[in-house]
Amino acid sequence: MKHKSSHTSELAEGKVLENRVEKVTRPGNSDWQLIQTQTLQETHDLIVDVFKNTYHKNFEEEWLGVNHNLQVELRGFKFVDGWVTGFLLTPWMLCTIYIPVLQQPNLEIETEWLAERRQNQDYVVIGSLKTFDIGGSSQKGNLNYHPKLGHYLLQPLVQIMDKYADNESAFGAWSQVIAFRKAHYEKIEQEALAKEASLKEIEDKSKPIDENEILDRRGFLSKWMT
Repeated sequence: MKHKSSHTSELAEGKVLENRVEKVTRPGNSDWQLIQTQTLQETHDLIVDVFKNTYHKNFEEEWLGVNHNLQVELRGFKFVDGWVTGFLLTPWMLCTIYIPVLQQPNLEIETEWLAERRQNQDYVVIGSLKTFDIGGSSQKGNLNYHPKLGHYLLQPLVQIMDKYADNESAFGAWSQVIAFRKAHYEKIEQEALAKEASLKEIEDKSKPIDENEILDRRGFLSKWMT
């Protein structure tokens, strides 16, 4: 089941790709093969179509580690800093997908992951681990390739899918994890700031008293408190 309303604002950003398409560095300039879509909507639909076909070809008859109650769905899809990214749900995993659309990233591609080497090869869920930057933050993802998507990166979030009754329960469970992690890291940050402030207060109290500073304070108070 698609959630068109949740995608409306993100898919409108397809204009960004249309306006900047002439700046795109297309395949042939490096080992990284770029996706050939022109808009965010087109890219979204192609990703969903590719993973639906992957399911039918590789997982439809499998039961171990595959939840056939789940449908391929892509949520939160958006354009960020030359990449498109979103939460991709499949019957065999929930992950974040990252696909560069404007230029090839400066990432090494091993010989076995070159486009010509991956033609007609069996599907591989997770490839080699890469570190990359997007939106000002460093991320880690596993390299992968599909002839229609080019090279892309996956960040696995959940790989045991059998406990989810449907798409809503899978996305809902992950939303709770995100909320918990956010609260956890905010608490750690607040504790670190409080500790830093406490150490600074102790340090300030241990500093020797400067008589000139006391006189300056008295002069200030006499001007503003009398």
